[in-house]
Amino acid sequence: MERYRLPHGARGIENEEFAIEFGGDKVELLRKSDGKGKHYTLHAGFRSGVIDLHETLVDEAGEKRYRTLFAIRRDDLPAVFGEFTSMLHELLCLLRPLRLGWLKRRGVGIARGIDPVSDDDFAAITRKERSRRLVIDEQRWKANVFVPTYLEEVLDFPDGAFSLFHRDHKIGIGFKKTDSEGKVRLCWIKLRDLIRFGNAWQAKVMEALFRAAIPPERYEDYPFLRA
Repeated sequence: MERYRLPHGARGIENEEFAIEFGGDKVELLRKSDGKGKHYTLHAGFRSGVIDLHETLVDEAGEKRYRTLFAIRRDDLPAVFGEFTSMLHELLCLLRPLRLGWLKRRGVGIARGIDPVSDDDFAAITRKERSRRLVIDEQRWKANVFVPTYLEEVLDFPDGAFSLFHRDHKIGIGFKKTDSEGKVRLCWIKLRDLIRFGNAWQAKVMEALFRAAIPPERYEDYPFLRA
């Protein structure tokens, strides 16, 4: 399978506080305020069979120290994912039909491009720094936002997501889908419902993962894990 590549040939993403870099079978996250050398690494464990998250610290002498924060056997993931079978159903239940008449009566506006959801969107609003990481370019982002003059123009949007606003407050995410017969279907999810869904499932996912995790007392069975 071809490896996924970031736009502009970048190797990572950054903002004023954080930087993320992708390489091989690992992802590295660093918080810029933490100082030189300190970072967190997530290994996919393609060779070892163990997915692990560890912290790397660098002392004044330049010596690196490692501390495992989380580890789980790849073979245990199917059972964990089995606990999430109802997630998609619950998410789909949040979808509501979206009608132009309802948008007009409620004074709800729409905009496309505020939240990049595709590779093309992301490429359009970013630039590559000397660090070879992508950053959001505010001018490009503003230029990529499209607010239609008439609500009916949503029917000409490309299939995908767009934003719903009421009095300058984002209230939801809309979706446009064109079926095989050329008929356009619109639906949306309330932002409040989506946040509630995310919070509930975040707790369930974390609980399931840590329940299946390798306990620290067993790290000695895996020489590459360090307590």
